[in-house]
Amino acid sequence: MRKMVIGCMIMGNQFTHTKKVLANGDLNQSDSRKWDEDIDETIKNQVENLIREAVPEDAEYFIEQVTSENQAIDVGRADAYVAVPFGNYNENDVNLFDASFTALYSKNRPVVLSVFPYEKIWSYGAVFYPYFVRDTRKIDAFLNLKHQVYISKDRENLRELLAALQVKFKVNHSKALCIGEPMYEPYHSWNWGYAMIRLAQEKFGLEWNHLSSDKFLEKFKSWDKSFARGSILSEAANDYTPEGYDTSKAEKMYHIFRELLEEYDANVFTVNCLWSMIHNGCATTACYPLSKLNDEKIVSACEADITTMINMLIVSLASNSPAFMLNPYLFPEDNKLFVSHCTSPRKHSFDSESLDDFNIYSYYEKPLLPCGLQILKETGPVTVTGISHDKMDEMIVIRGNIVRNTAFSSCRTQVEIDVEGDIREITENYEGRHWAMVYGDQSRKIQLAGQMLGLNVKIF
Repeated sequence: MRKMVIGCMIMGNQFTHTKKVLANGDLNQSDSRKWDEDIDETIKNQVENLIREAVPEDAEYFIEQVTSENQAIDVGRADAYVAVPFGNYNENDVNLFDASFTALYSKNRPVVLSVFPYEKIWSYGAVFYPYFVRDTRKIDAFLNLKHQVYISKDRENLRELLAALQVKFKVNHSKALCIGEPMYEPYHSWNWGYAMIRLAQEKFGLEWNHLSSDKFLEKFKSWDKSFARGSILSEAANDYTPEGYDTSKAEKMYHIFRELLEEYDANVFTVNCLWSMIHNGCATTACYPLSKLNDEKIVSACEADITTMINMLIVSLASNSPAFMLNPYLFPEDNKLFVSHCTSPRKHSFDSESLDDFNIYSYYEKPLLPCGLQILKETGPVTVTGISHDKMDEMIVIRGNIVRNTAFSSCRTQVEIDVEGDIREITENYEGRHWAMVYGDQSRKIQLAGQMLGLNVKIF
């Protein structure tokens, strides 16, 4: 995937130092233009510092100055623009400033407005950019277009907005690989799973690649390359599998998944492991491979759940962390959220090398199959999300704290989570089927990214 490119536009050619005017204290406006100054290298350097600090690490940027409609038409190509409004003095046509904003927006890319603070700089552009926000909002609504104009509060908020836009960029440019039949949710419809494949492409723009269960089983049976056996057992803290249990096929499945992902150049993945023939046909589960893939920045969902795959992709990119796909259980009287699944990543974030310990068991749902992983999660703050399975247009975001790992009759990785507020409110706004969880309070980052992608995001 190529890097996101952000274009920073210095809109205008003049500005006024606020302190100079206020310190003078003279209210005589006979020659008020005496305070106007041309944008010089000092101002350009300030804009450079602003954008350099705000642009995500793995994105690129360039800076241009725009003082006319034609210059706005000719600006360089970018995936998003940051417009910094100053004054624009043109004796022939003062309305050129209005047109330069709308010409920039015609690139059909997000535009973030970053306004220098009044205490530092006063500019006539501060009266024009709200016209642009007003007009584009109304035009976009009339034409049923997505409104992509954002206003930055300050430097930190600009950094947040650009990070969220980068998530949108990466989702839009992702390449997905699905093995097997899609999950037939919601409403247990046989058609809806396939409709979700179309919706994922249309709504989120990602490229779709699909491989049937038959084709995958053929590959699995014929694949005979060498690989290191026993890696699961060497990584596990404890081995609770029955005597004679063979985990090598789970290791083999991981290597085949990696090979297919490289073949399709995919960065997001799901497989129908549970209800397809794959589990029985391969005599193993996908729990171990999916755990490793998520830790390796390949967003990987089980059960060919397309909507949860999208949920995990958004959450993982926004938080820079691998996401744990899970089944949620809600207990209103205790105000508890309980979650479980037989696979989970071990990393807390992609910036950390520390790994959660895990125990290895037989697979919970089919005890004859290897293998289920009990990832021992650390206590502390987490963020849990669910995305609507019918339209993929709603997302719930829950802030909570892991209290403890548990050992109920459920999938192997399971934890108890305290949630502030009333669990009934979450139940009444329930979205999704499987949910996703990441370490830390990532709610703000996820909310902004979800909104950039057209989701209605509610935080609990």
